[in-house]
Amino acid sequence: MGISKITKGKIFYLVIGLLFLFSVDALSQNNISTLKKRKEQNAKDIAYTNTLLTNTLKNKNVSLGQLNLLNQRIKARQALIQSIENEISYMGSQISKTNADVKGLEEDLKKLKQQYAKVVQYAYKQRNSHEKLMFLLSSKDFNQAYKRYKYLQQFSEYTRKQGKMIAVKKDTLDATLLHLKAAKNEKVILLSEKTKENTSLAQEKSQQSEIVSKLKQRERQLRDDLNKQQRYTRKLENEIQKIIENQAKLASKKNNGGGKYGLTPEEKILSDSFDKNKGKLPWPTKTGFISEKFGQHKHAVLKHVNVRNDGVNITTDTKAECRSIFKGEVTHILSMPGLNNVIIIRHGEFFSVYSNLSTVAVKKGDTVTSKEKIGVVYTDQAQSQTVLKFQLWKGSTKLDPSLWLYRN
Repeated sequence: MGISKITKGKIFYLVIGLLFLFSVDALSQNNISTLKKRKEQNAKDIAYTNTLLTNTLKNKNVSLGQLNLLNQRIKARQALIQSIENEISYMGSQISKTNADVKGLEEDLKKLKQQYAKVVQYAYKQRNSHEKLMFLLSSKDFNQAYKRYKYLQQFSEYTRKQGKMIAVKKDTLDATLLHLKAAKNEKVILLSEKTKENTSLAQEKSQQSEIVSKLKQRERQLRDDLNKQQRYTRKLENEIQKIIENQAKLASKKNNGGGKYGLTPEEKILSDSFDKNKGKLPWPTKTGFISEKFGQHKHAVLKHVNVRNDGVNITTDTKAECRSIFKGEVTHILSMPGLNNVIIIRHGEFFSVYSNLSTVAVKKGDTVTSKEKIGVVYTDQAQSQTVLKFQLWKGSTKLDPSLWLYRN
């Protein structure tokens, strides 16, 4: 009974141990899969920026657009190098773990072989069937003879199992050694990739310094351009504030003063739905990246100069379509100097603003759906770039669009 309980206990802990090993292995696979996907995305980001840069560099005059694209590629390259370093670190930990596993398996195999050698030696001495028969016949009684017979059976079975266990352990060791070799090879490849990417990064930073140096020679023009853009931005901000106030007054009158923005029950549902989709809203362009973030930040070239952005700038492909980010009503279509065409869409209490469009595909009063085309983004030939200026408002409060758009 006691032996049975001990055996059951061993089996229980063996099963638990195996389950733990399987779960650890599955977790490791998930980790490496995540790292590889992140690295693939970094490589795609670099490839996309390269495409945009190729078109931009056709223009021999350096521009802030070129600098923005190059900065983005450097950022993507640094992210790729970080991903490679993370993978190298992971492979290093896997190699250390596998080395420890190999050492443990080798020690186990050595002990099993030593035990098996003793068993084989003893079996060799007892190989004569006459001696086995005499061993049984020399028993004091039938009970002892039966026990001796069972012992010989168990000994034979134990010898067979020991041989099988050694074979299994050796197969496990061989497989682990192959895994170790593969991990070491992959680490060598990753180190080579890292060296290659670091070389590319150094070249890009050198190119970045060269563009910044050339742009600094046109500091006066950059300041003039910035002042103009800030005037356009202030004008748009004032226009949006007026529109929001007028919308609130009109809606309040229409709905007998119901709520701050006079939302109808349907508009309230739309507004709540918009709010719940924070961080999940589709981008206003199919492709692109944020080339200028929300709020105040340092100018890319001019020292001691801060730039304010009431939304985000999204650099995208030439002739890129502009899309509505959510269901809503087109309340205004404006034409403004420096911002070309501007579309304002109301989503209940929220407003999305799309500036710098070359053409418009909707009209005032239209109801649009999520991802519906509303226009085409303007391409600045002088800067050789296509940039959508996108803003998001909740009532009269400016929001950071990057927190509301879907994050890859």
